[in-house]
Amino acid sequence: MTGLSKPLFNKCCILGMGLMGGSMGIALGKYGAVRNRWGYDINPKTAKMALKRGAIDYSGDLCHCLDGSELVILALPVRSILKCLQSIGPQLQPGTLVTDLGSTKEEIIRAMNQYLPAKIWGIGGHPMAGSEQSGIAFADSKLLENAVYILTPVKSTPHRLVLKMIKMIRVIHARPFIMEANKHDYFAALLSHLPHLVATALSAMLHHCDEDDDLLRNLVGNGFKDTTRIAMGDESIWYDIFLSNKVYLKKFLNKFQNELDLLYNYLEQEDETESKRRLRRAAALRKQLNL
Repeated sequence: MTGLSKPLFNKCCILGMGLMGGSMGIALGKYGAVRNRWGYDINPKTAKMALKRGAIDYSGDLCHCLDGSELVILALPVRSILKCLQSIGPQLQPGTLVTDLGSTKEEIIRAMNQYLPAKIWGIGGHPMAGSEQSGIAFADSKLLENAVYILTPVKSTPHRLVLKMIKMIRVIHARPFIMEANKHDYFAALLSHLPHLVATALSAMLHHCDEDDDLLRNLVGNGFKDTTRIAMGDESIWYDIFLSNKVYLKKFLNKFQNELDLLYNYLEQEDETESKRRLRRAAALRKQLNL
């Protein structure tokens, strides 16, 4: 199944063949967005699995994969993206478009500005999609379908390439949305990173329960399971996310702690009016999202 009569890019190179890199590769092939999909992973077994899953057409060493690529997609943890941007520039041909799938954007855009040579263009990217699962075995183009796909272009990047990225995103059935990198990180801290931090802390509370594991498994309900599901994500990826967005994350964490303290204080004082008002207000705010 293809979405284009002519591919947007001749050769695409995906660095990192995990869940997101693999899903992107499958989607690009499914809808014919690129002619040749090359992939590289530091683990040769992962690259081999990506070939088997149909996420890429070819694999090889890093230089071979980058050579002649018109589009380079960095599907790596944030700190690895930053290191990669420092090293790959000399291996790219003029006119190459470099993008990424990282969950924070300010540091990555600064690195693109600093390390990409002249005539190598950068557009930050973040599909607002994911799973508690990780690895190429779970890659699926459906992960990106109907997902908001945020773009944070480097200011010097030609508008025609931004439009080309927008078209590619639409071709793979995602929804492009352009915004400034700092705004992206601000909203991501509230809507993605803080929930994961809270889910992690809530899951860690199981360590403080003195009851045996079998009893916990029998008693746990959907509320706990749904709230903590995302805490099962890859720890290396999430450490990088937290670290790279710690300023905004700290800001919202402080506000969250204040909200908890306020609600608990009203309960401790048995202030039924204020307790119910805050519960009612939270319910109304959640309903406004229409999810």
